Amino acid sequence: MALSAKFEPTPFAEGRFRTAYMGTWTSPRSKSGQRCVVKELKESYTWKASDWSTAKLVQDEAQSLADGFNTFSGTNHPIKFAEVNVMQVVKDNIPLSTPTLGEYVVAEDYIPGEFKKWCSNYGYISAEAQASAISMPAFMHWSWYHTGGQMMIADLQGVKTSNGYLLTDPVILSDEQEYGCTDMGVEGMAMFFMKHQCNSFCESLPAPTFDDFTGVIPARTILIYTLAFQSIQSSTAYRTELKFTRSIKNAVLRTFRNVATRRK
Repeated sequence: MALSAKFEPTPFAEGRFRTAYMGTWTSPRSKSGQRCVVKELKESYTWKASDWSTAKLVQDEAQSLADGFNTFSGTNHPIKFAEVNVMQVVKDNIPLSTPTLGEYVVAEDYIPGEFKKWCSNYGYISAEAQASAISMPAFMHWSWYHTGGQMMIADLQGVKTSNGYLLTDPVILSDEQEYGCTDMGVEGMAMFFMKHQCNSFCESLPAPTFDDFTGVIPARTILIYTLAFQSIQSSTAYRTELKFTRSIKNAVLRTFRNVATRRK
């Protein structure tokens, strides 16, 4: 099925790493006329389709884990991620505009409704996610547990519909930080658990506590990181990082894996 779309030259939204343009599908016939969103990377031009390979991989992995969580939780509001399609700009009506001719972008169906960000990749959990949209932080917790503490799906944002949650632009946090510039690794995981309070969806899962780090990380170091976290936890997009030292990172990784593989 060949996909094609046209899009506006002026962006309607942007994040730290991507710029979004409103568009319309022009093919196939079943989608023609429907709205879509076209996104380009902000950090550099993308002249190869493979430049989006990490984004595609993250999206596919996020959906696979979401399917597992939906089954585990029995939720009546399942989580689904918008499908990403890599496309090339083949016509440029406005010279010197971006995305530019020949550049590769991604396009996905427009998600109608009130767009919200429930969780970030560095410790932010919205008040709504703590009160009513509790499957969002629970999904992050479960993805960490299910992968043995090696991975966590984060940056949960999108629209809640009557049928569930339709999300876009997920992030994978991994122990080796192998999923691109948004992968904040074990620091992002630690920031999440410093804020997260288990709910009915995840209370049966093991979770790290400060007691797990007693004798593993110096108490003074824990205090320093805790105070730093308190200054950044309200931000939906991180602007500062704690920058764990290698020894601290390794200690946290070992502890996380021990906790994630134990029975509660």
